[in-house]
Amino acid sequence: MTEVSHATRRHTVVGIFANDRKAVAAMHALDLAGFEAGRVQMVADDPSRAAEVGGNTYAAQGFLVGAIIGIVLVVVLRIWGNLGNDPVGLVLGFFGAVGGFAVIGLVVGSTLGRHGPDAAAFTRAIRRGGAVVSVQCPGEERNRAMQVLNGAGAQTIRDEDEPGAF
Repeated sequence: MTEVSHATRRHTVVGIFANDRKAVAAMHALDLAGFEAGRVQMVADDPSRAAEVGGNTYAAQGFLVGAIIGIVLVVVLRIWGNLGNDPVGLVLGFFGAVGGFAVIGLVVGSTLGRHGPDAAAFTRAIRRGGAVVSVQCPGEERNRAMQVLNGAGAQTIRDEDEPGAF
């Protein structure tokens, strides 16, 4: 079993704020500190979305498995069926089957996930009128993200550490 170094570990650093005004200020501070907008997220009105912060889904894996199932189905039908007689039907059937099964896999994979360890705290914060700001970053940026959130007035800062490549 290989170990993942601290530098390649993915972190979701999360700040809990008293209100959305302070959370917006934190997002601005993160932008000024050089964190890309695509890695920063704010949740202020949806407790179920807050529970997902720092969690994982299997959407990408589901998409891939669905696409593979679609390819296998087309190959089987090509071998045992009459799909070879109509090349246009074969191409359209291929894209329809692969695309359809890939989307089904994506949806199923999106529903199969797990919440981060602090999901209950994030949900409580939203229900009390607060807001949550999260930053996805590699390990070497973790401390800087925590400092920016702290400087912006976060009441609590959590590190939702996840193994895997960033």
